[in-house]
Amino acid sequence: MDAHRSIALVISKYSPRRIEKDKLVPFVDHTFYSTVNMVHSMERLLDVPPMNNNDGRAALMAPLFSGSGNQPAYNADRRNLENKLIYQVNARDSAEARLLDFSRPDASDAGLLNRMLWKDRMGNRPMPVPRRAMLLRLTDFQAMAGTN
Repeated sequence: MDAHRSIALVISKYSPRRIEKDKLVPFVDHTFYSTVNMVHSMERLLDVPPMNNNDGRAALMAPLFSGSGNQPAYNADRRNLENKLIYQVNARDSAEARLLDFSRPDASDAGLLNRMLWKDRMGNRPMPVPRRAMLLRLTDFQAMAGTN
């Protein structure tokens, strides 16, 4: 679980569908995409040039827009809104969350946000210690340099 991971929902009349047991079902793409793939796809859809080589060479999210374009209009399912199963607020974390700065990337305390997300999903189960592969301990540097 990491605060930097996000899901992307593509709701479009060009989203493909498949037939399963004589019924149309939504297409789910399990391809790994990054923000750069999304940016490049938006640039292509809007017919604007890439901002740099990174997004210019990123794979397009084309499978998500390969449908025939004749899908019916989207109908929202509001059952859970009416029965109060969603939008229940954790009051303690809600007050703390209002103090987080989402005005720009990485402005919020990622550790705090990860703890809030963990507690919301896992309750009082202990949160695992984050492992950062890019960060080395002093003893790692000493071992690499042979100065233990």
